[in-house]
Amino acid sequence: LYCLIHFIKSGIFTMKTSVYLILPFISVAWGCIGDGCIHDRMENRFYWISSRAKSEIASAVEQGGPSAYCQSLGLVVTSPGSTLWSRSLELLRMVEESESRFTSRSEDNSDNSDNSGGDSDGSSDAESRDPDVLWPARTICHEMKWN
Repeated sequence: LYCLIHFIKSGIFTMKTSVYLILPFISVAWGCIGDGCIHDRMENRFYWISSRAKSEIASAVEQGGPSAYCQSLGLVVTSPGSTLWSRSLELLRMVEESESRFTSRSEDNSDNSDNSGGDSDGSSDAESRDPDVLWPARTICHEMKWN
């Protein structure tokens, strides 16, 4: 704190130094991409869950599916039944409970209004597809931690 006060008083505190001071605090926000990501604050680890994917569906389809998508991001596919799998499911339950508390029924009904999301031939773009239909088997990936 003394150093920070000294920098401010001496005029050395410039935009460049403020970026260096703030950057470590915001780097966590850039650790995972898309709606499928969940951050585990206790373990300081990111998980990506295919059933939560929305904004990244087109990329996952283009990559060849959720496993390939995860690997393209540098994530590791989590083995079903592992402790990491169990922890991710626990986090998923907590997130879904939290989201359900803040989502009103009127918002749910407005999302389901006559919105086919496709062309007249019944096809739809990758962004409007349901991840559970695209990938019936849930894929979970995690950020690898090296001690």
